[in-house]
Amino acid sequence: MPKVVDKEERRRRIVDALYRIAAEKGVEGVSIRAVAAEAQLSAGAVQREFGTKEELLHFAFQVIADEITACFGVFQDGVGRPAFPEVLRQVLVDLLPTDERRLAQVRAWNVLYARAVVDPAFGEVLSVLDDRLRAGFLRALEHARVEGELSSVKDPEAVAELLLVTVDGLWAGCARLSEGDRPDRQLAAVEAAVSWLAR
Repeated sequence: MPKVVDKEERRRRIVDALYRIAAEKGVEGVSIRAVAAEAQLSAGAVQREFGTKEELLHFAFQVIADEITACFGVFQDGVGRPAFPEVLRQVLVDLLPTDERRLAQVRAWNVLYARAVVDPAFGEVLSVLDDRLRAGFLRALEHARVEGELSSVKDPEAVAELLLVTVDGLWAGCARLSEGDRPDRQLAAVEAAVSWLAR
């Protein structure tokens, strides 16, 4: 009987392996063979999923962007929704690395982020992500202002941009953490941002 292959699980193993390699050795250390060895797969199995290193890198960048976007799913209007400052705190804290996988992911993101400057395919992923997060922040800020949660916010677009920059800064700072380190400074920055908006 032929072996059933869980394609999604295999892709996750491949991407997680890429995170670890990129976090330790940068993009230069990533290759089909290196990722296959790290994921404990054959090079052929990886190549069947991704024909080239560039396809693999682009897919990993997209996966991280999708996971970041998913964290913002809590920004929903409706009855029973927590106040904006609490939702913001939850989103920003959820983005911080709390385990080895997330730390490797954050480091890989920062390595791949630089490619967006010179590679249009990576730039497009980043542009779409920024647009989604900016729009999510803006909707939530407008809703919070209508509800009287953030009456002091005069320019929601400027605040949305500031929060977008805050997310970038949090991940850049976390990329320099050592394994086992807690993101205490980043947590303090989250509390400062939330407190400032809640005033």
